Amino acid sequence: MIDLSLPEGWMLALRWALLLGPVCLVLMMVRLRHLSHRTQIAGLFAFLYGVAMVFVTHSFAIWMGWWSYGWDALMVNALPADIILGGAVLFGPGLYFSFPNTRPLMICLPIIIGLHGTIFSALEPLVFAGPYWFFGVLFVFATAHLPAIYLAKWTEADTHLPFRCALLAIMTGGMIFAVLPSLIMRAMGGAWDIFDKPTWLISLVLFMLSITSLIGVSANQTLCLQGRGTPIPLDPTKRLVTTGVYSYVSNPMQLSAALGWVVLGVFLQNFWIIAASLMAWVFVQGMVRWHHRHDLLKRFPTGWPEYKANVPEWLPRWRPWTKARAVLTLSTASRSHKWVASLFGAATSLDIQWSDGRSACFENPENVYGFRGTCAIAAAFGHVNFGYALLGQAWLLFAVPWAYLSDRHMRRET
Repeated sequence: MIDLSLPEGWMLALRWALLLGPVCLVLMMVRLRHLSHRTQIAGLFAFLYGVAMVFVTHSFAIWMGWWSYGWDALMVNALPADIILGGAVLFGPGLYFSFPNTRPLMICLPIIIGLHGTIFSALEPLVFAGPYWFFGVLFVFATAHLPAIYLAKWTEADTHLPFRCALLAIMTGGMIFAVLPSLIMRAMGGAWDIFDKPTWLISLVLFMLSITSLIGVSANQTLCLQGRGTPIPLDPTKRLVTTGVYSYVSNPMQLSAALGWVVLGVFLQNFWIIAASLMAWVFVQGMVRWHHRHDLLKRFPTGWPEYKANVPEWLPRWRPWTKARAVLTLSTASRSHKWVASLFGAATSLDIQWSDGRSACFENPENVYGFRGTCAIAAAFGHVNFGYALLGQAWLLFAVPWAYLSDRHMRRET
């Protein structure tokens, strides 16, 4: 271990270098390499993911006692804002633009061993290392830095869409539930006094947040499966998506964020976090509607106006709006399928067929991804009402990734 023993002034200069150095690196790479538009979008996604996850993981590291930071200037939630931004820039667009053809693990491994492994615990008063600091470093790299570079790599190549959408969902969750509330409390007052609350209240709030988050995360999954794209307009879907949760509300992710801020603000007794829900409304009135006019309307001139006229922006419909009839095929040999069929008596635009096969199958002309087994029944729930749709989407959030990963594993072995 190298003992730097630098004076406090030099440590302060090092802190600023950790921000300005990565920024200069990115600017230099952009100028020298003449990056394509797609590459720049990839770098932006990596940076945004890094901001959210560096903030979350470093906050967790401080809570675990792995390390802590000195000084009081530019601190948010006991974290130096400049170091958080610098880390997101470096372990995102900075290193990816510099080494675009190198595996992300080969980029990060020398930094973990060579830099963090030699001087991290000698950076006082910038950083005060705890007894398990190296485990914390590995945790941050595995959950924040490596995925950010992979996200950039996959976005530029337009590959691994399910993994990209998953990382973007994690990024969005980190921004909504960690970064933005912390910034609000830093500016307007408040604290993360979560564990001072009664256990029953914490459990209730977690349940409510899981419901509000379900709306947004299921929308992200639907855009991936049926739209063949991401929820970010810079990397948009290739098809107009009108099924799943989108058959009930046209802005499910903004609705999810607004409801989440209301629940979190009430829990923390912070009016300003509750008021942040107005940000979602402003975002829809400005950016989202601009995006609709200049992107969706141009790309889908026939389907979008009809969809927009029938599906509300904020208050979900109780019954879905559908253009085509879907078909749920059930097995005549299954008793459970006969019971399931009775649940769809009030379903909208859903035909039930019977076959001698053992597995259920769901097909919708508006979809490109079909569902089988329990996923087929869960997808069909979306034709009953909004409550049933959320139950079905909750199952699909776990079952579809499991089926996807199992299929990838089987194809590798064959």
